[in-house]
Amino acid sequence: MDYKNMVKSFISTASEGEYWDFKQEWYKNNADLLKDIICMANNTTIDMKDGYIIFGIEDKTYNIIGVGDDSNRKNTENIIGFLSSQIWSGEEVPNISVTTVEVDGKEIDILTIKNSDKTPYYLLKDYSKCNSDKKEKVVVKAGVIYSRIGDRNTSSAECATKGATEFLWKKRFGLVGSDKLKVIKRLENIENWYSVDEFNTLYNYSYNDIKIKIDDSYELRVEIDENKPETNTWVMDFPYLFASACNWNIGSNEIGQRRKWDIFLNGRQLEISLYGVRGTRQEYFHIEPDNYIFELAGKIWNLPCYNMYYAYIENSVNYLAYKLFFSMQCYHMDQRNEEAFKVIPVFNSENEHKEFIEYIKRNIEKFESDVDSMDVNEMFPLYAKNAKSVVVYKLCKTMVQWLAEWRKNGNKNY
Repeated sequence: MDYKNMVKSFISTASEGEYWDFKQEWYKNNADLLKDIICMANNTTIDMKDGYIIFGIEDKTYNIIGVGDDSNRKNTENIIGFLSSQIWSGEEVPNISVTTVEVDGKEIDILTIKNSDKTPYYLLKDYSKCNSDKKEKVVVKAGVIYSRIGDRNTSSAECATKGATEFLWKKRFGLVGSDKLKVIKRLENIENWYSVDEFNTLYNYSYNDIKIKIDDSYELRVEIDENKPETNTWVMDFPYLFASACNWNIGSNEIGQRRKWDIFLNGRQLEISLYGVRGTRQEYFHIEPDNYIFELAGKIWNLPCYNMYYAYIENSVNYLAYKLFFSMQCYHMDQRNEEAFKVIPVFNSENEHKEFIEYIKRNIEKFESDVDSMDVNEMFPLYAKNAKSVVVYKLCKTMVQWLAEWRKNGNKNY
């Protein structure tokens, strides 16, 4: 995430907002810190924004003064330890991180409170702390829901409004937010799904408002043969389908099948569809990852038609649907084939995905060399060995390996 530009954009509004708050300095009283973290964790933004408390910004003037000399500064580890020492309802603790950026030559600390559907957050035991003058005690009360509404946090002597509390509980049960967020909430627990018609239609035990139904008007079948031009097209379009020998036949024809499922919410068809592919020997439909354009591929290999790669984002519709379809359709769970994930990167978030691609761009010469030397002979049928689409396998397999190394080294150059 580009925290520097985010801070500048917040400052340019000359105001605080629904999900950001400015502080001139770090908290001197941990009770105030705790209460404000709870407020941000319970923010009521309809689009589920993370909360940000930004330290080093002067009150009212919004001038950048920095926190370089602030003796009360805390880091991620300090705050996680403090939060973990409290007794929380449901034992669910707000997920936070502290990031330091330099803006106009001054250090700014940004406390990020991740948005979550575990709301409302509240304590089961009071936490209190006296101010430095020891005359006044700040108490964060057990059982009280604190929240942020507009640009205002609930005070320690108040509780959230009825409307805010209702919103937070609805958020927990997946009843507010965009269609996409609601679908994700319903896909998270795969044990809640069932089918009575061989997986043509899927229903949810806990939520009777959602249905995933096959589109009978859409079916693509291709007989993959070395003498047919569509052979190379299918190997290129769905490299993960051919990433294991169990999914194709050497010396005989392979049938590729692609189907589409529509998603309905409260009887309304959403603009969200799932596409699944499988080969002759494959038991289950592999729900397709998102596809992306690798912008540098055309420059590297002079193959502008083959610069696509596939990737999953954790907690996305496609990734959760992949896990759902696999668990429901694969009859040999103990023999799960992970070969496909040798050519499909799985990113923790869209932000990690963007940062990783920027990392590749900064190290493009080494990446190009690794792609060119990548061995993928075991990952596709012999009849496709000379296809131009082989570069897709090399590109994707290299990305998977680089991603693992990048994470191992703390998302730094290696």
